[in-house]
Amino acid sequence: MTLSGYDACREELTALAAHDGRVVCLAAAPAGTNHPFELAHPDRFFALPRASSAMVEVVSGLVTAGFRPFVCTGPGHDGLGTAGSGLGLLTRYLEAGATVVSPFAGFLEEYPVLRRLADVTLAVPCGDVETRAVVREAAVADRPFHIRVGSLLRECRPRGDVVPGAPVPVVGWEASGAGEDVVCLVSVGEDGAGTARAVWEAAPWHAHARLVYLDDEHLRLAAEELGRRYRRFVVTGARGCGAEGVAEALARLLPGREVTAGGTGGARVRDGSRAGSAAQPGGFPVPGGPPAPPLGLPPGPSMLRGRHDCPRVR
Repeated sequence: MTLSGYDACREELTALAAHDGRVVCLAAAPAGTNHPFELAHPDRFFALPRASSAMVEVVSGLVTAGFRPFVCTGPGHDGLGTAGSGLGLLTRYLEAGATVVSPFAGFLEEYPVLRRLADVTLAVPCGDVETRAVVREAAVADRPFHIRVGSLLRECRPRGDVVPGAPVPVVGWEASGAGEDVVCLVSVGEDGAGTARAVWEAAPWHAHARLVYLDDEHLRLAAEELGRRYRRFVVTGARGCGAEGVAEALARLLPGREVTAGGTGGARVRDGSRAGSAAQPGGFPVPGGPPAPPLGLPPGPSMLRGRHDCPRVR
């Protein structure tokens, strides 16, 4: 049965603990409410007291003793403090060596802070299979992971390149595109994947690559692979347009390539038509449908252009 990323993570973590006595779960309410890990392994489950920084020392001690602690939070880092303090405590858990699992919401705004953490793998898996694979990888890794998961049940296409026991590939190719002027859609998270698929279904000559790992080390590897194949890119699902956003980070790693942050407004396809459906996530109107708002970007052939509030970066 297909589960949301959030539920798949809880289930996979519980299953891993049955075979690996080092796996420990610390969960804050409401993430810890009726947690399957507590039911199956009560001796290795800890409820996080609200805003208790003392638990960071507990996590540090567990890591020193050879355990693999996973800290699970709710939306907005519920259980890690009041608004604005949760991210600070979350980073302290990561620095102590724990893997931290949180809902995807808010990730883009926090990304500039999170990517500055040394030796932390940032993962944004899409769907059941991918989430389970990332959790398995985190359980045996020699560094902490920060995993952001979807909390809603969504249709995510299975990836044939996700093999049990092997790392999740740096770039997941859903479509390779055709022609010299192909635009490569690079999706981040479940919303970004849905937007890219809506565009690709209306314009299947474009390529679609999915990124799961967004820390600097993995982004460099992804950029090398992307740059060998294409020259034009639109990053969907990364709506944060600050100087430290995902699209901007990728653009700096692809000198001489064209990178656009998009995915929340109309996108013009290479032949001037429109892609997607006005009713689909991302707001891409279909040919013959209502016109999209002005894009506010300079004209240029053979590329997708995002909304005016997400400027093109080079």
